[in-house]
Amino acid sequence: MPDSRNKKFSEGQPIQSGVIFQKNKNSSLAEVQYEIRILDASYLPQIMGLQQLIIENLLRKDTLQPFPADFMEDHLGRKGFVLGVLSGNDLLAFRNVYFPDIDDTEWNLGIELKFPSRILNKVANLQMVCVHPSCRGNSLATIMNKHAVRIIKDLGIHDHVCATVSPYNFWNIQILLNSGFIIKKLTKKYGGKLRYIVHQDLHHPMSFEPGCFQPVVLTDFIKQHEALSNGWYGTDLNFSREDACQPFYEKMLLTFSRQTEPLNAG
Repeated sequence: MPDSRNKKFSEGQPIQSGVIFQKNKNSSLAEVQYEIRILDASYLPQIMGLQQLIIENLLRKDTLQPFPADFMEDHLGRKGFVLGVLSGNDLLAFRNVYFPDIDDTEWNLGIELKFPSRILNKVANLQMVCVHPSCRGNSLATIMNKHAVRIIKDLGIHDHVCATVSPYNFWNIQILLNSGFIIKKLTKKYGGKLRYIVHQDLHHPMSFEPGCFQPVVLTDFIKQHEALSNGWYGTDLNFSREDACQPFYEKMLLTFSRQTEPLNAG
C-alpha cells in the first residue's frame, strides 16, 4: 500500500521533463524526450532489470550492493520512494530513497554515525542509483539527487540524509559530494565491503575553514581513516577524465577539510 507521506508527489505533473542524449548501438547520439516521476510497483521488473544490467557491466563487482526484489519493492511507496527517468514507458535511470527503522543497524546510518537515539527516526537514506549505460553523460544522477533531497525536505519528516558509497565508485563519490554530502566515516558494510558513509544535514549545513585542507590519495585508506578519526571530513574529489577512463585510483585525490562550527544534529 502506498505511503501517504509521498502521495502528494506521486500524482499530477512529472517532476521534470526535457530532452537528453542517448547513445545508439552504432554509438551515435540521438535526442530523446524524458520525464522524471515517482515510480509505482508496476515498474519493479524494469528496476530489477536495470540493476542487473549495471551489475553485469561493473569493473568491480563490490562497488554496488544489489537489492533483492522484495527489498527493492519496499522502496516503492511503503518505506520510501523511487525516482525514475522515463522515456515513454522505458526506464532509463532510477534513484532509491529509503526510510529506515530506528533500530535497523544495517540501513539506519545514523547509528553508524553515532547520532543520538532521539533523532534516529529523522534519518533517510539515498540508496541505489542506476543509469542506463546508453544515457550516461546527461548528469541524470545529479539531477535525481537534487529532486530526491528536495522531496525529503518538503515532506518535513526527516532532517538528515545519509548514503554509502564504495571508495572505488569515484563517479558516485563526486556526485554525492557535489550534491551537498560530506564523507563522515570509512567502514565495512554489507558483508565486509569497504564503504564511505556520507551525510547531509538538511537544516544545518556544515561549513569549513577556508584554506585548511589536506589531499589524500583515494586508495590510502589508512591515512583517510586517521583523518576522519581526527576531526577531518571528506569534501571533494579531484581526478582527470584520463585517470577515470583507466581508472588510475592512485592519481585521484580526496580532499579533507576542517569544520568551522560543530554540527548541530538536533
